[in-house]
Amino acid sequence: MTERTLYLVTCGAPLASRLEDGVRVARERGWTPYVIPTDAALPWLAGQDLAGAPVLTGNRAPGEPKRTPKADAVAVVPATFNTLNAWANGNASTYPLTILCAALGSHTPTSVVPFAKDDLAGHPAWLASLAVLRYAGVRVVDPHDGSPSSLKPVSSGTGERVADGFQWGCALS
Repeated sequence: MTERTLYLVTCGAPLASRLEDGVRVARERGWTPYVIPTDAALPWLAGQDLAGAPVLTGNRAPGEPKRTPKADAVAVVPATFNTLNAWANGNASTYPLTILCAALGSHTPTSVVPFAKDDLAGHPAWLASLAVLRYAGVRVVDPHDGSPSSLKPVSSGTGERVADGFQWGCALS
């Protein structure tokens, strides 16, 4: 079997607390996962068993070799309001955003699981950013039911329940 490289970009929201499940499912499906967290995601990863998946933070130093093979696919689980809008706008100001912008520019197959509360999902930039990402070929997956054709915001106070019911296979299809 040919090794396939998956970048798992994760942001600071309740679904990040289940990243170890994502690593396990990715491996079961033949992927070699690399975890790329935002700074806000790091506390959510504490104590998780990522089964040896490399966790990459920060940009590499000048002259430092690449730390990963080229990605065959990217999954952004979860994607917060801030990261999703910055990504759609082409803002590559952090390592995770650089990875996401490069994936979009190279047409690497990418899926995203947006995780935003009602009030943030009601902001006009949210819908515009989702439209940009869909136009660019990103598969948008609803965190509630895994649907690629609809997206519901996460009601305040329900994030942990939504995370508990999330099916990783939907994001890794």
